Amino acid sequence: MAIYDIFNAEKCDKSSDTPLLEEIQVAAAEETAPMPDLQPKKGRFFSSLSARLFFFLLLLGDLLWMCYAVALMLFALFGSAVTLGRIPLFAELRANAWLTLKRAIVCGIALLIALFSPAFGIMVACTYFLMYDRAGIEEVVPSSLQDQFKEFFQG
Repeated sequence: MAIYDIFNAEKCDKSSDTPLLEEIQVAAAEETAPMPDLQPKKGRFFSSLSARLFFFLLLLGDLLWMCYAVALMLFALFGSAVTLGRIPLFAELRANAWLTLKRAIVCGIALLIALFSPAFGIMVACTYFLMYDRAGIEEVVPSSLQDQFKEFFQG
């Protein structure tokens, strides 16, 4: 099947030897046959179900990460309280634990939303990391998506 630029065809002289516009109309008439459904409904259902299953597994992993972040935060708070804030290690640990807890909560909310609407859940996570936590992109976002984020920073 030949591909024609229809905008170029309309600009052609009508007095030319080859009636290009007529060839386009004939080709378009041949292409009006209905296309068969290439992807059966079972495939769509399976892909939708598997995507939601993987988001659910990620949510379970995020819950474990959140438990770790809460335990780290409690340890840092307890250490700061016992030492009356005199040891800077606990202050640094508390700051890191708070950041980890925020990231785990945001990822958990995004994954919970992604169970019902995958695109919107991913958009929530991407929006948070683009607006509030650019350093988290390198730590949380998979490396396959990091290049796309870096394109946003260049523009």
